[in-house]
Amino acid sequence: MEDEREIRAPSPDPDSQSISQTTPHSIATQADLAGVYQLIAQLLEQQQQMQLAAQPVQPIESYYERLRRLNPPMFNGGSDPMIAEAWIRELEKMYELLQFSEEVKVKLAISMLRGSADSWWTAMETAYEVNGMAWGDFKRVFYAKYFSDSVRQMKQNEFLSLTQSEHMIVLDYVNRFNELGRFCPQFMEDDMSRANRFEQGLRHEIRSRTSSQLITSYMDILDRALRVEAELKRSDRERADLMRSRSDRSQSGRPWDLRGTPIQEKPRVRNYSSRSHSGIINITIADPRARTYSSRSHSGPYMRRARACYSCGRTGHLARDCPYKRRNELRPPVPGDQRPRSNARVLH
Repeated sequence: MEDEREIRAPSPDPDSQSISQTTPHSIATQADLAGVYQLIAQLLEQQQQMQLAAQPVQPIESYYERLRRLNPPMFNGGSDPMIAEAWIRELEKMYELLQFSEEVKVKLAISMLRGSADSWWTAMETAYEVNGMAWGDFKRVFYAKYFSDSVRQMKQNEFLSLTQSEHMIVLDYVNRFNELGRFCPQFMEDDMSRANRFEQGLRHEIRSRTSSQLITSYMDILDRALRVEAELKRSDRERADLMRSRSDRSQSGRPWDLRGTPIQEKPRVRNYSSRSHSGIINITIADPRARTYSSRSHSGPYMRRARACYSCGRTGHLARDCPYKRRNELRPPVPGDQRPRSNARVLH
């Protein structure tokens, strides 16, 4: 029995046996999965290539016809960099709608070059291969000619120093802010950075009233600026109306009440009788409205220069023919009434 114990090999450890049996199998399984994934990716890529090859290649004229329906702008060259930059932006809007490929975008853009721009590309065409050229590569070549980095830097500085002038309304400031802001995307992409930069450019009268509250967004500060501007305009109109009203009062010389309404004054009339050898009295009024009044107590309007009997004040006859003359001469004179007679005057 002792010999048998010496000859018998020790039983292996179950844990070590499990590791020795499963580890090679696990490694083999992971390698197989990686190979399967790679094979699937290759098959998908081949399938996509076969689908693209199976699609019929449309001539460039068909793409141009689709673009022509949107009335694309032509580019004639020139020295204004903003026109060149605006042309690229207009094309990209249409390309996004039509979903053209990169190569088609480049070829269509080249077909819309005119004048000096067409001559420029003809000279550049020998250095660049159009077939397979990406749209981004074409833009870099185009901007190097018509919208250089120095121009872009100038527009960035213009945006950073932009302020609302004294006679610029808020909406005009907004348009200029957005137009230049595309050259500084670091301010426009973040909403709070955009709002803070917008507020800094507002003129002092508006900014002093909008900064009293915490800014929450760009639309928030824009709405505040528009409301403050409306309030300032209303105050300016009221102030202008008040100044105009005061000017009218001072020029007219007439009294006004607290509501700005002219006070109507009744003219004070003094009647004097006069005797002249002609027997005619001429009555004129200093009122600018040229009203005349008779020499008697009643104040009915007459012509500018009235011819009336000086004895009775009636018209239609002269003093020498007055039927009331004898009656007036028979009246006894009033004692002490020795004042000299003069023409009737109307005092206001």
